Amino acid sequence: MTLFRLLDRGDEPLVDCDTLRLLGGCDPDELVRSGVLVPAEPSMSLHATCGQCSVHDVVRVSRLTGVEFYEVCPFDGADLVEKNRLRQWAVDGRAIAELLASAMPDGGPAETLLPGVAWRIGEVQVGGESFPIVLTTTRSASRLADRSGASRMILIGDELPGEGFAGRLSITEAFAISSKQIKSRPERFAQVLPLSSVPLGNAFYRKGQMWVVRFEGQETYLENNVGPLYIARLLATPNRAVPAVTLLASRIGIDERQLIGSSGELTDEAAVEECRGRYHELMGEIDEAKANHDLGWLEKLQSEQDQLALHFASVLGKGGKPREVGDIKKVSQSVSVGIKRTLNVLDTELKPLADHLRAHLSRGVCPIYSPPAAIDWLV
Repeated sequence: MTLFRLLDRGDEPLVDCDTLRLLGGCDPDELVRSGVLVPAEPSMSLHATCGQCSVHDVVRVSRLTGVEFYEVCPFDGADLVEKNRLRQWAVDGRAIAELLASAMPDGGPAETLLPGVAWRIGEVQVGGESFPIVLTTTRSASRLADRSGASRMILIGDELPGEGFAGRLSITEAFAISSKQIKSRPERFAQVLPLSSVPLGNAFYRKGQMWVVRFEGQETYLENNVGPLYIARLLATPNRAVPAVTLLASRIGIDERQLIGSSGELTDEAAVEECRGRYHELMGEIDEAKANHDLGWLEKLQSEQDQLALHFASVLGKGGKPREVGDIKKVSQSVSVGIKRTLNVLDTELKPLADHLRAHLSRGVCPIYSPPAAIDWLV
């Protein structure tokens, strides 16, 4: 968030230590190393802390021992100021744009649209069509609206206009920013697009408090609950088994190992045999993929096999005997019920999709979505 506040400072060309502190206490040296801040001449004014003034002037005094700086208040007099507190910097907006552009999936350079205030930092592909991602200041957004292609732009910034553009996001919505790295959230870009801008392909994604669901040209909305979340995760990773404990853990934001308790042995041998059967099927399919030199399919099969192996390690002990993890059965039942309830709703709202998922999405300990052919989903 500090990045955008630095960029969106309007007519204030320089930023000082006090301003950085007010903006969130970021490390100026780190921002200098990244190129966002460029050192400038020392500030000769400071934000006042006396409670009676808004700003204090700073005077420079030459002494035999060197130069000293004093903060002058008409009420409290003059106080010695450390030189470091007077440091100030110019903000390089393009450097901010380059940082964000490097975090985009394509990782290309930023392109200047309006010098100093607006940059194209990447694009998102939705249904085979391209939507530019544009970083801009609040004051400059209106100038972008007059440009060709503005209606397809997704703007990144704060308090931006919504009309005339495909969508808008704040920096914190579009990027996960930590002290160590910046990561884009490409799924957010597609979700802010109005339905009129999104090509009518298959879709299963959350928009606000609803889920947008589209299949074979038909569309409906689902209430936000657990079932759609599980289904969306499976649609995003076709032909790959995802343990039920992983689905539930990712939903509630905890380590899946916390869901594996010690309330008794896992007695659902049928569920274990189901996973074992799929594992042996995979061995045959992997051999076939190797024989056909189908590297893409081989990678998917091996990924699914790895997932099953990890799952076996969590539920089976020596000799293939169940560990004391009775909660796994409860978790798989909970996930299965959530998915089933959503399928029941789809029976009424979008029957073709309900039939498709019942035929190609298996539940149990290791749910998996296995379509008969490659199907593109916006999730």
